[in-house]
Amino acid sequence: MFGFLQALVVWLISAGALVGSIWALIDAVKYPDSAFVNAGKKSKALWLVLLGVAAVVAFVSMPPLPFGPNLFGFGGGGALGLLGIAAIAVVLYYFVDVRPKVRENNYGGGGRGNRANGGW
Repeated sequence: MFGFLQALVVWLISAGALVGSIWALIDAVKYPDSAFVNAGKKSKALWLVLLGVAAVVAFVSMPPLPFGPNLFGFGGGGALGLLGIAAIAVVLYYFVDVRPKVRENNYGGGGRGNRANGGW
């Protein structure tokens, strides 16, 4: 019983790491390099590489579902290994520190008007 719950929790954490890393990678693509540099967060290329590696690690470490057929698992040990934790840390750092500053330096981000400047 507890083994099943533990396997389910590891699968959910791993799935969250995979979804979060893909979301972060897609989000980082939409900002220009100048927004990263102006925010003091190195370059867009560096962040795309870091988030891409995090997505690959999360994908490879995705364990099989603890029940039913092995449809959504890839045979990995889960995101709680050393590389998985590093991937989660990169994604969390992006969302907590990098993204807010990049959005700030991109004046609100892709396509949206800036009301402070009178736009809609």
